[in-house]
Amino acid sequence: MERRAGADALGKMKSRRTTSALMETLRDPNMVVRRSAMGALLSLRAEEAVPRIARLLRDESGGVRVLAAHVLGGFRDRRAVPALVRGLRDRKWYVRQAAAMALGKLGDRRAIPALHRAEKDPRPAVARAARGALESL
Repeated sequence: MERRAGADALGKMKSRRTTSALMETLRDPNMVVRRSAMGALLSLRAEEAVPRIARLLRDESGGVRVLAAHVLGGFRDRRAVPALVRGLRDRKWYVRQAAAMALGKLGDRRAIPALHRAEKDPRPAVARAARGALESL
């Protein structure tokens, strides 16, 4: 919990100098710490973290993956599109839903074919999110 509190504190400092420390924290073995670091990086608008956060869509924790999708949607950085498209195939429905919602925020038409496939997801929440994303493109 101390590392999580440290990540939270760094994010509240609103200093770009804290970005590299937070990016290292994305590798922390504790999923709560990784989640806190992502939120802090988003609040700092640290766009250089987008590729590293996109890699967290492959994290072992579904909770980390879902937050990574939400954070990437918050950045609205099109570099995240390929990772979010892969997220539409995640084994956890809530990650697929978050990936679809994030793709809608990004507004990148490269996601259209994958979102059309996601409209057929067996989970209604995922299919609805995909339809919503397509409507926003």
